[in-house]
This record gives sequence, structure tokens and C-alpha cells, in this order.
Amino acid sequence: MKNTNTLGEQLNFKFYHQPGNVTELTRLLEEIRAKDENFHVTSTGNNWGYGCAAPHSNSQHHISLKNLNKIKSFDQENGIITLEPGVTYEILYNFLEKNAPQWIAPVHGGGPDCSVVGNALERGYGITPIMDHFSACQSLEAILPNGEIYKSPLKSIGLDKLANSFRYGIGPYLDGMFTQSNFGIVTEMTIKLAPKPEEIELFFINLCEKELDHAVEAIKLLKSKYKGIVGGINLMNKERVLSMLVDYPTDDIENLNPLSEEFIADNKKKFLIEDWNIIGAIYGPKEIVKATKKLIKKDLRKLRARKLFISQSKINVVKYLIEKLPILFPKSIKKSVESLSELLEILNGIPKKTALKLAYWKNLSNKNYNNPTHDNCGLIWYAPLVELSKDNVREYINFIRDVSKRFDINPLITLTTVDELCLDSTIPILFNKEDMRDQKRAHEYFDTLLEEGFKKGFFPYRFGTNSMKSFTDKLDPDYAEILNKIKDSFDHQRLYAEGRYMRELESKKKNKIAII
Repeated sequence: MKNTNTLGEQLNFKFYHQPGNVTELTRLLEEIRAKDENFHVTSTGNNWGYGCAAPHSNSQHHISLKNLNKIKSFDQENGIITLEPGVTYEILYNFLEKNAPQWIAPVHGGGPDCSVVGNALERGYGITPIMDHFSACQSLEAILPNGEIYKSPLKSIGLDKLANSFRYGIGPYLDGMFTQSNFGIVTEMTIKLAPKPEEIELFFINLCEKELDHAVEAIKLLKSKYKGIVGGINLMNKERVLSMLVDYPTDDIENLNPLSEEFIADNKKKFLIEDWNIIGAIYGPKEIVKATKKLIKKDLRKLRARKLFISQSKINVVKYLIEKLPILFPKSIKKSVESLSELLEILNGIPKKTALKLAYWKNLSNKNYNNPTHDNCGLIWYAPLVELSKDNVREYINFIRDVSKRFDINPLITLTTVDELCLDSTIPILFNKEDMRDQKRAHEYFDTLLEEGFKKGFFPYRFGTNSMKSFTDKLDPDYAEILNKIKDSFDHQRLYAEGRYMRELESKKKNKIAII
């Protein structure tokens, strides 16, 4: 067992392991169980803003699965692929580009170095055709903490091909038990890929504050009416859009100041954005995209807003003009076109660092945009679920603004459609990690959003290492007991990720750990 460097001391574990295959992992877990020592596991450890590789508290062993990075099988005809947890979006994209470019990876904005399996197990999502990433899971295999092996039902009786065609198998559906839990270590997952669409057309709708209620109704209509054609839709306030386009003024970071109204108004005009901005995409054959675009324009005709539809061909024309006649285009327009181009690439399954730059907004010393953890970026995500109705969305936004004002922080609001019933909002809480005052304010801001939001009916869909107890303390006693009984059957020693998405036992609080 290998001792860690100072990183291990900072993250509260003594031993760091990188098994190269499942056999080595199995042997390692046997050694750990024999010594009755606790452990936590990460896929790549790049779970930005939710704790990354950090355990909840003291953990004797950190097991990284980044070297379990093989693509084990691929059904090119049906787009069914089996991955180990160390396979990143970049590895998957490169594989598909070389072998089957007709399929796209279910990427998100977190960059190329994140785990495909890890994100699915956290029930992550994006705005590509398969928005709910765990919904792409057809089957999986896992090692339980007691050493037993779990396989999806049809795989367990030797019908692997059938298992990869029918995700629910036979009998109780247990695969979902391994998402957001501490019941087992998933060593492989078979997922369904989306076919690369013939055409993708982005749509942008920029509207003023007074049109917000109508915008929410329009989003609900689009998600209800055009299922399978319109992908995920983002509703973003002006501050959130600007966080991807402009640098935070250094003086304001050092003095803990929010962006001034003048700064926001000036850049809002430069980048042609409005108080609220809707971003979505239409996928499909050219004829269907063309017809849907026409119908959407008709559906939105009463919405007082600037509506813009952009295809890759239009982007290419503008980029060509910028290259040939750069003097005619201000820097803000060039930057907007670059962002649009990268967004289209993400929608085509190409992992990009576009959204990763957000984590560096208040980082004064490093702008590499490679690894927010190594570069000491301050980021916490508050990601509550919000009912998709105009009254509920308005109440939510007023609540966010009220709390943000109390803490002198600009609210960076995104609302993304889960479906026609629900939105997930993401509020990135960014801070200067080198300033203890800013760190303290950020954590207090998060805690206030969490507790006051709960009272209003807004609650996160996932938790990080800094906030897990806020969820587990609220669990109904009967539900908590059911989870404990399941946990005991797999891990009676309580060695693995105690306290993750379930209450820890009083006798094991010293072993509080997490899997990310």
C-alpha cells in the first residue's frame, strides 16, 4: 500500500491506490477488509464543485479508478458500448471518432477529463439528445464491499447481449441502487449512445425581465410538444451568461465586491444579451429540423423577445467573415461566435472546456482552465430541483435574488429542463480560495440557500462532501432504516463510504467517508 504525498494529508487519507484492473482492485479490497480499514473510491476524481476526490472526513484509503479506462466492447450497429469507470469523455470521443463517428457521447460542460460512468452514477445530465445520463445505462457490474459481485439480472444468467438491449432486466430493478449511494463499486457500465443527428439548429431567445413568466410557459410548451426533437433547454440570467464571456474585475475580487450594475449593463450591451436568455437545440433530419423551426417560431410569436436560430453553416459563414474582415467585428462579437461554435461542438458530442472556465472566474493566480482542483479554484454548486411552472420559477428566482443580495453576491442562475414537469437549477458559488473571508462567505451563502430553499420546497438533486449531512439529517426514519438494512447486507463492517446519501451509524462516525 502506497503512502500519499501532501495531497493525501490535505484530503484526509493515508494511502492512495490506483489499481490497473478489476483483479488488482478485488485483491486490494480484500486486504482492506482484512485490516478493517475504511476507504473511499473515485472514478477520475474530477467531480468539480461537489468535492472532487475529497472524502467527507478521515479516510484511511483513497482508491482511484482512473487506470480502469478500457472500452470493453462496442456494438457499432446499435451504438451500445461497455466502459470502465476511468473512461473519460475525451477517451470515449476519440474512440468514436476513429471507429464510429455516427454515434455521439453524452457529454456535459465539465470538460474532457470527467468520467462517463462517474457522471451517470451521480445522475448527471446535459443538453445532448440523451439528457439524463443514467437513463443511457443498459446494464452494469459492481463489486460489493463484502467482495460479492453484482451483475444486472440478464447478465447474471449469461444473456449479456439481451441485457444490453433491455435495461430493466427481470425482477426488481437494482441497477439504480448503485447511483448516489455507497452500496457498491461499479467496475463497468454498458450505455446506449445517441446517433449523430443530421442537423442541429441552436435557438436563442433574449428577453427582458417582464417577459419571464411567458418565457417559462414557452419552455414548458416546447418540452411538451417536441419530445425527442428539442433537447434540453437552458434559461440563464444575464449574470450567468456574462460569467462565461467576461473576466471578473481584479479589484472587485480583492475587495469582495459584486459586479456593478454599470459593468453588467455595459457588457450586456456589448454581447447582445438580455435580462434572461433561453438556449436550446433542435435535433434530427434536415427536413424535420426545418419544419420544427417553423412551428417553434409560430408557437413563440406572442413572446416579445429577440429570437435567433443558428446552424453550423451560419456559424461557419460568420467565422469566415471574421477571419477575412476582422476590423469589422468587435472583440465581444468574436468571443460570442467562438462560444457558440464550442456549444455546437458540445451538442455534437465533442467534450470542450467551455463551461470549465467558469470555475476560474475568481481565481487570481491561475487561468490554465485545465484542472480546477489542482489550480485551487473555489467552486460550490447549489443545484435544486424546481417545478416547471411560472409561479414556482418566479418564487425561486426572487428567493435566490434575496439571499444573494444579503451576501453581496451576484446570483448566477441557470434553469435546465429535466422534462416538461421539472427544472434543475444550477447556481455556481465562486470564490477566491486564497481569501479566507471570501471562502467563509461562500459557504455561508450556500448553507443559507440550502436551508431556506428547503423551507420553500427547493432542494438539490445531488450533494457534495460539504453538504451530504444536510440531506441525510432530513431523511424519514423509516426510509433511513431501509437504507441501513441494505447497507448492512453488503457492508456489515461499514468500511465503504459511510454516510454517503444515508445516515451514518453513531459507532462509525469516526470513519465518515465518501465516493465521488
